[in-house]
Order: sequence, then C-alpha cells, then structure tokens
Amino acid sequence: MSYKLEEMSAFRFYEKQKGPFESIRQFNYDELTQIGKTVGITNIHEIYNNRVLIENLLLRMFKRKGGITDKEYPFYATVFDKLPSNNQLHVRFSEPECLRIPMKEFPKDKVSFTYGQSPRALTRKDNHPTRRKLLLWDEAEWAINHFPFIEDEGTWLEMQIWEDGTLKKFYQDGQSEYISAFTVKERLNLQERNELIKKYSREFAQIKPELFFSPNSVHGVSHAMRVFVLTDVISKKIGVSNIDRVLLKYAALYHDIGRINHKDDNRHGYESFKKVKILDLLPQHIYGENEKIIKFVIEMHPVRMDIACLDLSLRHILDKNRAVRLLSIVKDADTLDRCRFGNVDINYLINMESKKLVNFGYQLLTIYPEL
Repeated sequence: MSYKLEEMSAFRFYEKQKGPFESIRQFNYDELTQIGKTVGITNIHEIYNNRVLIENLLLRMFKRKGGITDKEYPFYATVFDKLPSNNQLHVRFSEPECLRIPMKEFPKDKVSFTYGQSPRALTRKDNHPTRRKLLLWDEAEWAINHFPFIEDEGTWLEMQIWEDGTLKKFYQDGQSEYISAFTVKERLNLQERNELIKKYSREFAQIKPELFFSPNSVHGVSHAMRVFVLTDVISKKIGVSNIDRVLLKYAALYHDIGRINHKDDNRHGYESFKKVKILDLLPQHIYGENEKIIKFVIEMHPVRMDIACLDLSLRHILDKNRAVRLLSIVKDADTLDRCRFGNVDINYLINMESKKLVNFGYQLLTIYPEL
C-alpha cells in the first residue's frame, strides 16, 4: 500500500470544554501549578521546561529548512489514513473530542513532522533514519511509506502546525461536522471509585511514609499505592496464583523505598530490598523460593528485561519463568504510572493485558494523587 499525505487526515485531540487551541505554553507558573494539582501530575513545571526546549529546537530546525511560522510554538496533531483500532490518544481527557482535518487543507510550508512523538523522535539515539530529524512534507511521505504503522506505536506521524487558520476554519466554534466525540472506555463511576478505595484501604493504612526518602514526591507513597493497584489488576487479568499476587503486592509497595533521589538509577532496587531485610518488612510465611523471587523482582525492576534475565541465570531460583513473569507485571505497573509525568509509552509495556490499562492508570492519578 502506498500512502499520500494529501489523501490522509490530521487528528487533533483536546478537552471539549477548552477547545483545540489550548497549549501548555500559554500558562504562567501559578496556573501550571494548579493544573498539575488538578490532574495529578507532580512535575508539570519540568514538563513545561522540556516542552519549551523541544519546541524551540523544532522551531529552529523548521526555519532552517525554509518553513514559515505564524506562531512561536506549534499545535500538534497525529496523521493517519484512519485512526487505529487501539487508539489511546484521547484517554487523558475527561471529555475528549477530536478535530479531523483533511491533510490537503494545510499549507505545506507551515507544517512540519516527526516520525513518532517529537520528544522521542528528537532524542532517541538508535540508528533509525528518521531520528533527530524534523521532516518536511515530502520527507514525511517518504518515511510513512518506508516505515509502516505498528499497531502498538500510538503515534505514527506527528504533525506540528505553525499556524492556526486551518484549525479555526474546521473547528467553527465547536459546531463543525469534522468534530467527533470520544468516550473513554472503562471510565470508573463514583461507586466504582469508592469500592476501589475501600478494597485497598487496609493495605494502604499500613504504609509508613518514613520508609520513603521523600514521601510526597513522584517516587513516594502515592506512587507506591498506584503501582500496588496496577500490579494487582494486571496479575488478576493474567491469572497468576494467589500466593504470587501476595508476592507482587509486597514487591509493589517496597520497590522504591531504597531511592535517595529522583534520577535514573538502576541500583535503587538493590537498596530497596536491602531496606526490606533490615527492617524485616516481609511476613514470616514468605521465605525460601518466594523470598528469592521478591528479591529478584524488587532488585531488577529498574533495569532492562534482557539484563534482568541475564542476572536471573546466576541466581538460585528454581522456577525462572515464574520469576520473569512476576517481574514483568511489576515493571508494567511501574511503567503505567508514568502517566504522572504526562506520558505512557506503551512500547515499554511487556504484557498485552497491561496495554489495555493506560486509561485506568490516568484515573488512578485522581484517586491517589500526589500529596
């Protein structure tokens, strides 16, 4: 199949009440702080600063290639011939809408593209020929014909729109035939939210904030709660045994208690289990093989799975497949809670069941927000 951009569409998702013209760049520091509290994203200022860096880079690259800009920062859309069946671009919105605009309607000299989301496309260091490049129209068309959409990718071709006239033309104050409403599937109602809170209240009442170096932070108590819930939900969907669900709960609660900072740190899993042993946090009925598996899961949760499997080959664990399975669940739960940073890359999720829980992860942010 051959793709022509002029025959495709741009899809821009947004909150219905706010419309498609809102950008994080328009808010001041205090406004950003309030937005972060509302949606449960604790590092919203870091997100803002990173967005500025990326958008300034996009702007320089676009102008260098002869692009014309009416704005200092772009609006974003994703380009498809039709939305994929597993679309999750709308899940972060309370009342999502999507504005679909035929690509042929955009001025070619006022739009640019990246293959995949721009932060990832501009910073990844693999050898893919589209990495660290901003693409013009013909270059983007070449890319999508040489690298077809992968169903799990989420965003195939991101478009940066450096003018607002086309969006205004098709939005028409929210009355346009090009607008579609979306429903977030499996949205928890008030009763379901209350039942979830009640279900886990006993375990969470036992969490000691002093176990964490910064209890109210992105790696603190609320993060442990959300990873605990996500781990339990994934394990139930996959169908692990009751004893394994118990092991997973302890691994989820204590996986980050060895942290002493918020940086990328492959060693904090070792420090976490060391703390578990020193403080005698595991019940007496967890010993032998089961304790070895918890130790493996906690210690290896920050590292790549291939490295973890190599490490496992050196451990005296009898059922290595079981150990890998439980590690994959905790790693997925930890990845799903990256929604607190504003983005979940489903390519890092290991289990298919986990890939269906992105919207649930966003909802947990409002149930167990950062304190």
